[in-house]
Amino acid sequence: MSSVQTVHYDAPLLEAGALEHRRHRLAGFLDVLEIDASRAGDHAQAMAQIARGELHAVIVHNVFPAAEMARVVERLKRPDHGLLQTWFPPKFRSWFYGRNVNLAEPDLRSYFREAEAFTPALEQLFAPLGGFERPIADVISQLDEGRPLKAPPGPQQGQSYMFATLRAHMDQGYISAHFDNEQALRPSYSHLSTLVGLHITSFVLTLQPGGSGGALQIYRLRCEPEEARLLSDDAYGVKPDLSTLDSVCLRVPPGAMVVLDSGRYLHRVSPVTSGDWRWTACGFMAVSRDGATRFCWG
Repeated sequence: MSSVQTVHYDAPLLEAGALEHRRHRLAGFLDVLEIDASRAGDHAQAMAQIARGELHAVIVHNVFPAAEMARVVERLKRPDHGLLQTWFPPKFRSWFYGRNVNLAEPDLRSYFREAEAFTPALEQLFAPLGGFERPIADVISQLDEGRPLKAPPGPQQGQSYMFATLRAHMDQGYISAHFDNEQALRPSYSHLSTLVGLHITSFVLTLQPGGSGGALQIYRLRCEPEEARLLSDDAYGVKPDLSTLDSVCLRVPPGAMVVLDSGRYLHRVSPVTSGDWRWTACGFMAVSRDGATRFCWG
């Protein structure tokens, strides 16, 4: 029997426009397209290929300038940025700016009140860069044959979900292995489930990759959307033995993002082991029931 392999891929920091595209098959299972943001329109079928299982991840360089991400992180360390701070469970040594729908109250009433303040504060933080949502949505829309990407509407008129959350992982901070499709089984997703299909993908934008560790680790274990199960629930009895699975550890530079088939593929954030904290922005995505829009939420 062949030994289990973990492949580490640290995408290099590249000047804008320096990369047309690269294709990788990592650890024998993960098909990755790597491009510059300026070439996203050359790959309009990428999201469709992910949906069909022909592609598993896209690394997009230079969504934002790397140097500007350092400015954003320094701003986040100050107490006057006006962003809502919420917490992972204590063992994860991590927190959010914004609120993850996973951790919201099922009726979402306080969530939408928080979103009214959080969304403009996040846009203001990224205002010198053309805002937060639009540059990300423009790139992913180009990868999706022009289908618009936007936050879903809430159940009441004028309500809107948070487009994404920001995440800080301290020393030894991590996220345990999970499939994003399992989110749809949580009570706080009862409204979202009426708007979107089952298959969830995600983007992770790097603000600061951290000193070491803190990789997006993707395992050779696939679960179709209709088979979603709560692996992240401590009450769930049978969990996969990660030591028996091939995996890929991705780290991308500031201003780059990974678009991942995170609903189907088991993944985690490996522990930050030294140096600076890991700072990212993350949004989950699924196609609307009518197919006209791809919705994105934090």
